[in-house]
Parts: sequence; C-alpha cells; structure tokens
Amino acid sequence: MHGAPSEGSHQRRTERGTTLTEAAFVTLPFFLIIFGILEMGFLFRNYLTISNTAAEAGRAASVYGSNVDADFQILRAAEHGVAAMGVEQLDYLVVWRATGPDDQVPDACRPDQGGSTRFHPDRGRSIDPADDEPVGSGETNRECNIYLPGDFSLNYLDPANPGTKTTHFGCENDPDNVDWGWCPLVREDAVNANGNTGPDFVGIYVQMNHVYLTGFIQSESTLSSQKIVRIEPEAN
Repeated sequence: MHGAPSEGSHQRRTERGTTLTEAAFVTLPFFLIIFGILEMGFLFRNYLTISNTAAEAGRAASVYGSNVDADFQILRAAEHGVAAMGVEQLDYLVVWRATGPDDQVPDACRPDQGGSTRFHPDRGRSIDPADDEPVGSGETNRECNIYLPGDFSLNYLDPANPGTKTTHFGCENDPDNVDWGWCPLVREDAVNANGNTGPDFVGIYVQMNHVYLTGFIQSESTLSSQKIVRIEPEAN
C-alpha cells in the first residue's frame, strides 16, 4: 500500500501551483510592455524618417529654386531622406507656394482632403516667366504639385539635348507633366524683383499611413511633417 503523501510533497505541489498562477499574471503584462516598446520604437522611427524627408526636400527646394529640374531634385532629396523605410511607404509629397513661414499646406493640395492638382494646367501660375500673376486666387487655386510614390521613379530628360524629350518633369514643355501645377520656372528667386519683397517661400508636406504591428492600441495612424523654406536669392 502506498503511504499518505508527505508534507514536503504537498508543499512542492502548492509551490508549483503558486508559480504557475504568478506566471499567468506576469506574462501578459510583460508581453504587452515588450510589444508596446516595439510599437513605439517603429512609430518613432517612422516619425523621424518623415521629418528628415521633409527637411531634406526643403533644403533642395531652397537650393534649386527656379531651376527647371527643381522638383525632380526635390524628389531625389526626399528619396534619400525616406530611405530608412522606403518610398513605397509614403502616401504623397506636396510642393506648394507658401504664403509665408507659418503657412499650412492647403486642403486643395492634399488628395486625402479632396484636393487634386495633378494634370490641371489651370491650377497653377502661367508658365510664362514674364507673367508673375497666379491664375485665379483663393484656396481652390493654390499653386502646388502632388507627388505619389510612383512619381519617384520618373526620369528627367534634359530637353536642351538633341533627341531627348521629357514626358514626366519639365513644365515648360507639356501640361501633362507632374510639375505643371506650380512650375519651377515661375518661382521667384530674386530679392525685390517685380515689386515683390523677396524670393518665394516653398512648402514641403510629407504624409504616410503608419500601420501598427499588433493593433492592441489602434490599427493605424497618419504621420506627417512639413517644412517651409525660402528660395536662396539670385542676383537681379
């Protein structure tokens, strides 16, 4: 016959049960903390990447000013800034004529707010550099170019070289080109030119949709950053 369980055996079983109960209470909060750290880490990384993208694009906008390939160079700078997560993660990038350093990107220049300036030649300024007046006025006619992720792969071919033609960038040639909405050629880059007080302000707005890994808190959120710079002045 088996003897009665010893007091030590009963105590060990009790301790194992207590350990399992404690582990059940501790494990869930532990993993929640770990996943929370991962979520915030990826969120912070993407936020910094978006901010860096806007900053680098803004520097390019200031340097290239009214060069015909200004927006092409802006996208190259933005592509470098967003390299940590990839261009395909962006929703869009906007280049717009800001009214000043405190301006905000207009809704008319944001696809998610109903704006659509792509392929609309009546949206921006005249491409005639001698005509410094905007076509129309007000929020619905803000001068801007919207660039989607696929636009980063478009090429710029210099129309000054024989046998080449641009069908993507180069607003002086074709109103279907992506930089037509605010043609770089009409961006003011001179101080006190044509009665203005100085070079144009260029706004850069970048937006992405951040998807959370676990979805414990929420499934996704919108991250955005904007930078407003003034074109480096050229001599009159």
